[in-house]
This record gives sequence, C-alpha cells and structure tokens, in this order.
Amino acid sequence: MPSTQPDPVLSAPRALPAGYVPVALFPEMKTAPVQLAVITRPEPDPVAGHFIILRNLLDAVVYLGCITDAANRVHGYVEIWVQTADGLANSPAAAREALSNKTLDDRWVKLFKSFDALDDAPGSTLYRTGYETTHPRPFYYDPEKREMVHTPAVFSSGTPALCTDDALLVSKGLPPYSSSLHRYLYVPGDDKAPLVPITPDAPTNAGTIAPKSPQRPFNPGGLMLVRAYAPANLEAFFDLLAGATWDGILAGRSAVHLDGLNTALEEKSDAAATGGGTTIADGRLFLGKHGKWGRLIETFHLKLRLLADCLAAVRALTAATQRPFLNLTSGSFQVDIGAAGAGNAVGLPFLWTAHAELVDPGDAVVLKMEASEAQYFLRGLSAPANVYQPESVSKPASGAGTLRIRKTLAEAAGLILEATLSTTARLGDASGPARNDLVWLRAPVGSKRLDLFGHVEKEPALAAGEWRFRTERQKLPEETVAQLKAAEGVPIPETLFDVIPLLSSPCDLYSLAILGARALLVNHDTTLAIVADELISLARQVSLEHRDDIDLPERIRSIFQADSRWLNALGPHRLTRDKEEELSPQQAFDLVPADLWFDTLGLLIRMLPGIGADSICRDFGDAPRGGLHKVYDPALAHLEKLLVRTRSLIVIDWRFNREIHAVLRQFSATVPAH
Repeated sequence: MPSTQPDPVLSAPRALPAGYVPVALFPEMKTAPVQLAVITRPEPDPVAGHFIILRNLLDAVVYLGCITDAANRVHGYVEIWVQTADGLANSPAAAREALSNKTLDDRWVKLFKSFDALDDAPGSTLYRTGYETTHPRPFYYDPEKREMVHTPAVFSSGTPALCTDDALLVSKGLPPYSSSLHRYLYVPGDDKAPLVPITPDAPTNAGTIAPKSPQRPFNPGGLMLVRAYAPANLEAFFDLLAGATWDGILAGRSAVHLDGLNTALEEKSDAAATGGGTTIADGRLFLGKHGKWGRLIETFHLKLRLLADCLAAVRALTAATQRPFLNLTSGSFQVDIGAAGAGNAVGLPFLWTAHAELVDPGDAVVLKMEASEAQYFLRGLSAPANVYQPESVSKPASGAGTLRIRKTLAEAAGLILEATLSTTARLGDASGPARNDLVWLRAPVGSKRLDLFGHVEKEPALAAGEWRFRTERQKLPEETVAQLKAAEGVPIPETLFDVIPLLSSPCDLYSLAILGARALLVNHDTTLAIVADELISLARQVSLEHRDDIDLPERIRSIFQADSRWLNALGPHRLTRDKEEELSPQQAFDLVPADLWFDTLGLLIRMLPGIGADSICRDFGDAPRGGLHKVYDPALAHLEKLLVRTRSLIVIDWRFNREIHAVLRQFSATVPAH
C-alpha cells in the first residue's frame, strides 16, 4: 500500500533555482510581507531575455512568477498573464477586422469571469489582483535596479496610463481606442504631455514621442490575470508515464528546475533516490513490483485519467465562453503534480495526483453578423498546419476580386444582394466553397467599405473563375441601399473576400481525439503523424463496414483479425516507449483485454467528426448554438466507463494473469476473439 507520509515532491519550494531572482510585481508593495513577484534573470538569456515566457497567446504573454514572503522564501509558482495586442500583427486580415481594443477587453473580462466561475475545480486557483477588469498603471522593468517602475524615463511630467479616451485620441489626430487595435500611453491631466505609442505600427504625429527608455516594458497598461502554475508539459508527462524522462521547463536555451520535482520525475529506477528523492516506482500505486507487466495497465489508466481531465477542462471553458478553441494541441495543457484530481484522496502516490489543466483559452474570434442566426468563428492567429487541427481550420481562402451586383432585393427585414464575384484566387478546393461556408466580402461602395456576408450559390456562373453569390439579409442605411441599387451591373474592383468555413467545437473534439492518439499510441517506434493517419484510416474502414446490428468495438475486432498489420500499428503495446520494457502486441493483449482496447479505439474514432455513422458530430460545425459544450458529453461519458474498467484491472494478480494468458495464447488467434 502507498505510504501516508508527505511526498517530498509535493513539499513547498523554499528558494528559486540558481540564476533567478524574484522581482516584486507591484512597486508600491515592495515592503509587503507577502508579494506577487515575476521571476527574472539578472543576466538575460540570449533568446528569452530577462523573463521566463511560458506562452504567447492571441492577446497575451504569459510569464512565470512566484509568491514570496518577507524573507524571500518562495511559497508557490504562478502564471502572470499580461494582455497585449502585439501578437495580432501576425493575425489573418479577417481576424484583425473582427477585433478591436474594446472586443479584446470584453474578451478578457469574459475569460476572467469564466475562470472565476470555474475556480472551485481542482488546480484552477485564480489569484485576483483587481486588474482583471481595470487597466493598471504601466509596469516597466529596470534591469540595473532589478525592480519594476510605473514611470519609464520617457515620461517626466507624471505617471502615465493607458489612454482609453476616444475623444482625446481623436482630438490629437490618432485612432480611437475602442474601434482600433492601436494603444497609447498618456499623462492624465497633462494636455501638453506627448502620447507614446505602445503597439506595433501605431500611427504617429507631432503629438507623439518614440517609446525609448532604458527600462524594459513588462506591461504597458494591459489587463492581467494571475493563476496557479502547473509545471509539467502534458506530452512530456505522457512520455514519462510510458518510460521516458522529463527535461524540465524549457525557457530560452536553458531548462528551469523547480523544487525536487525534476529530480523525482527524472529518476526511473526502482531503487530509492539519493538524498531522499522520490522514484517513479514510488509514484505508482502498487503495480511497480510486478515490473513491466503491472506498469503497462497502470500507465493505461493514468493516461486515460489525464485525457479525461483535458476533455472536462475544454468542456467547462467552452460552456462558460460559448466559443470554440480552434487551436487545441498537447501544448494547450500542463500537468500539476500534487493537485488532487477528481476522486483522489490525500496520500496517493504522486503520479496519481497528477491533474491536467487547460492553459490556453484558444484563439477563436467571433465573427458578428447583423440580423443573422448563423454563428461563425475563425482563427485569430495565422499558424501553419499541424496534426491536431483539420485542414479546414489551417487553410482558409482569401483574396481580392471584382464584384458585379446582379439584383438588389430590398425588404423591410433587410437587404439581400445577388451578385457575381470574379477572382483568380482560390475559393476553397477545386469544387469551391462548401454549402455552409460563409463568404465575407468587403466592397468599396461610395467612399466607404461595405461588409457583405453570404454564400456561394449552387448554380454555377457562366465563366471560369466566377462565382454566383447571395448575401444574408442585412439591415443597411437607406443611403447605402440606394448606392447599391445604382451600382447594379457596375463592376466593383478591389473587393476583398474571405471564405470562412462553418467551424465550431467539433474541431476541438477532433483535436482531442488526436491528443488521445498521442497519449495511447505514440511510442519510440512511431510518430504522431503516422499514428493519426492510421487512426483515421481505421475510422474510414470501420465506416465502410458499418452495420447497425454490430457495435463499433466488434467491427474493429473483425478488422484487426482480417489484417494483422492493424495490430502492430494500433495495438496496446504502444502504451510504453521504454525499449527495455518493450512488449509484443500479443503480450500486451495478455494484460489489456481486447474488448477494452477496441472500445478505447472506438472512442477515438467516434470523436472524429464526419467520418461516418459512428461519429458524434456530422461535421466540424455540428454544434448547437448556445450549447457548444454539449458535443463533449458522449465522449466524457464513454471515458468514465473506460476509467472504471481500467481501474478494476489494477487489483488483478498480473503474474498469475500473464501465465494463464500465455498458455491460452498458444491455442488462440493473434487477436483474442473475446
């Protein structure tokens, strides 16, 4: 049975690693007995600089911080989220058009309220500073004094603040705060003080001054969030459970080793670690004494627990925000060691106290359309294609063309346009946009730009490169309606367009299916790209052989029995990546019951939208409005049953079980029939 003594890996930290110092975040509280501090390097890293940057999000940079007392003793690590618009420079044009400082602030406040509502969940501790909804004074870091300051050297007449006064900005000939993505600092009450641009490419004039200062900007006025820090990377933890080591927290060109955690996670032997450290064997329940045979089934169960954590966290935040993520990967999660997961009791071995936490709220941007019931989301950041996202997320179509208005249908409820768009740019694949894809046109009409939202008609245009287009009903000013009627038949060049697929939470369900494949099927002998391809191939084969009278696990079993290559590609032997503990597929099936494994593969297949009749979602937009989180419920219910079944296997005498199965295997097929 596990020891009830406190695990050394869970004990509170006492000091930062060598080469790092805490710097009080709030200058006015430098003498406070308990402080929130940002962790800095006195000597900057060539890549990362003075701070440890954990993540760059759509609208934030996340830094590593800590809680210290008057003796500079560390009492815990935190994430310090700082709102910034800098990253939007790399966003697609359509996303930037849909965002502004006001929408970014509203988005931040809604995220904070969502975290606040979920704060009773394990490991989701939120430290409230008051700056979640109110812009703080700027924070600049002085590397010589190793302290934060509110007034950088560029200001001499007073303490600056973020200027959110639209009227003042417009009077200075600058873009307003609420409807642009540009930000400026100013000195409240001092009309003669120059404004300082703090966002890339912000317009300047005689009333602005360049932001030159020896101090380094840490947060020039953005909103903030502070959350408890989960130290372990999810992928690294999956590999750790499977037999690999953990390399620490990467920060620039170096790794940060916090507390005794790194020592505990790196130790793989069953012998006691020197200096009172904790071994991986100590971190398991009681299967370690059975060697690789016992560890395999415990690894299976622990990986499913983490996957369930991920699904539950995504569902909870989706329910609170009612927007998808569209960028979920393994990097969207971290693992906290010592934060009890659902159902855990105090005193469990530390691997059983591991809990996966969501650390990236997603970058989906809501595209608002007046007088339309449809709801569309698009990626907020340009990103290369990756294995976790379907192609439709990473390859949106955009370009410019010429619009010809064929007919204007003015009704009391709004205006509908029938038009032809001529362009040499790609509008989706060879067959053009899908039925539910939204086409967003930005046409120059008169002296203004007009946003039109609609769909490509089924009826093809007469010429190549032309598309018939019908808008959604939109309420427009009478003056604009008259201009559109006058423009019938007149070519309108330089009309910009974006094709926005109907994407929602099923895209994230797909990402979580690939995450499940990463957890359960990737070992030293294969890669995630190969495993994902094989899983999708299996899903398509299962769909071709669909029969209402045969359930999914049985169809998977018959496919495995018909072609032994599936067993090697997607068998339970892939749960481990330690070459010294490598098992054959047949040996692995001695430990993991075949029906349980096929049921697990069936869950991953059901999570892939649009594959066939078994899929939970028909396509990547198949989610009810106001109920985007409900697509996860069938998968979570299925996972709960799998966890009960794998947990029940942990009490089996594996040595006796293995001997019996080895005898039976001599008289059975390669894949067990039952």
